[in-house]
Amino acid sequence: MITYGHGGDIYGYSGTGRTVLDFSSNINPLGLPPTAKNALQHSEAACIAYPDPYCRAVSEKIAEYESVPVESVLCGNGAADLIYRIAYGLKPKKALVLAPTFSEYEQAIRQSGGAVFYHVLREENEFVPEQDFLQTLDRVQPDIVFLCNPNNPTGKTILKEIMAETATWCRDHNAVLVADECFLDFVCQGEALSMIKETDNNPNIIVLKAFTKFFAMAGLRLGYLICSNAALREKIWQAGQPWSVSGIAQLCGTAALCDDMYIAQTKTMIPRLREELQAELEKLPLRVYSGTANYLLFRTAITHLDQKTARQDILIRNCANYHGLGEGYYRVAVKSTEDNQKLISALRAIVVDNG
Repeated sequence: MITYGHGGDIYGYSGTGRTVLDFSSNINPLGLPPTAKNALQHSEAACIAYPDPYCRAVSEKIAEYESVPVESVLCGNGAADLIYRIAYGLKPKKALVLAPTFSEYEQAIRQSGGAVFYHVLREENEFVPEQDFLQTLDRVQPDIVFLCNPNNPTGKTILKEIMAETATWCRDHNAVLVADECFLDFVCQGEALSMIKETDNNPNIIVLKAFTKFFAMAGLRLGYLICSNAALREKIWQAGQPWSVSGIAQLCGTAALCDDMYIAQTKTMIPRLREELQAELEKLPLRVYSGTANYLLFRTAITHLDQKTARQDILIRNCANYHGLGEGYYRVAVKSTEDNQKLISALRAIVVDNG
């Protein structure tokens, strides 16, 4: 059987028939923006015609939203699609990634024939990257560097100084920095950590973002990258098929970026809900790692915790398959107050009573 290594597999859930609460994928609990819902309800025309291969309308809206030139924007079928297109288009021989981090970087590089090297983050430092990462750059001499900010599954942000020094190193060594900022919009004042403004002056930076998490459009599949280097963008474009983004996704993405109220509400709501959830988790016999995004990582001595929560129709992300972690690590999404309380009640029954 083909192995699926991520969260969100609600389709393979074989529970009791009651509604499942999916804490294994980090989706905005507000659901689709009202503007995107309206666009979806009026999307029949987008189903009949071929989608725009250049994603012109949504790219223009993204450029306006991110304050970048529209020619710097390239859309794909979610951020994961763009990760694979980067790997196949650029064909790097050596990649440097954090451990732990999002596994698709490794998978994409290996599938395209490259080797993966790791900078292992220390648990005693709560998995926060430090200045020694720059020493790893000098030792490995990679062609491409993937930095997820905030990192998945730890939720830890990377200092802007480290990102900036890495970007400079990449420019000076003809390497590419891929800054994955798919969760950065959830972070308080996250724009200060973004590398988007640096793309103008550094053609070796690629910033990755997606509508998947923040705009709760996981099923529609829409991601984008920002890069000022036309040659890099062309190679990445050529590595994918021309209609990778559906007309419906383009329509809904354009509409979502117009929903200022939804965006503001999310930015206010998520930090509060995360702090409340962390406080409740810390009352349990768990080792909780403080995060900045819309999810939290914790460690427990209770075995098969994800299987035990699933019996209560609650799915959590088992992080044992992350390089640099192992058994006992789990990640949970930040959801509504009501849903978060259901998670806490289920965990309390298991870890306190060892059920």
